[in-house]
Amino acid sequence: SKEIRRLDEVVNGFLKFARPDELKLQPVRLATLISDVATTASAEAERRGITVSVDCPGQLPEINADPGMLGQALLNLALNGCQAMADGGTLKIGCRAGGRHTVQVDVEDTGVGIPPEHLGRIFDLYFTTKDKGSGIGLSMVYRIVQLHDGEVEVQSTPGRGMRFRLIFPQA
Repeated sequence: SKEIRRLDEVVNGFLKFARPDELKLQPVRLATLISDVATTASAEAERRGITVSVDCPGQLPEINADPGMLGQALLNLALNGCQAMADGGTLKIGCRAGGRHTVQVDVEDTGVGIPPEHLGRIFDLYFTTKDKGSGIGLSMVYRIVQLHDGEVEVQSTPGRGMRFRLIFPQA
């Protein structure tokens, strides 16, 4: 039954990737959205002995986003970060105004990182370095950021952690 559930998740993930829900764009305050994501991820973090740190100023410019879809992408990054820290660590979620009328969101962990030879493939559908991963999560994150006219930057130091930076145009 666990395998059937896992396959169901893979199929549903593929369908969402192939046919994402229609975007419902609206002005979004990232401080509120990130606070909600941190609260949701905190249960997993607590189980693993992970400290969650949030730094997102309330006066940050809004972005046009689908809050449900963007929240799912951020939660996916936060949970991936938690899973990369089996022996505890720190998960940092922060945001700030960037250059050229952009807003940046960083999700950083102090986990195992990704080896350089795999870094170029992490957004490929079905590519995973996890024993029980489906290879859909980061593909979905990338797709959601694209749908919001955003960019993704990734930095990894094997043995020290990862940083995902999502860059969005201001509203």
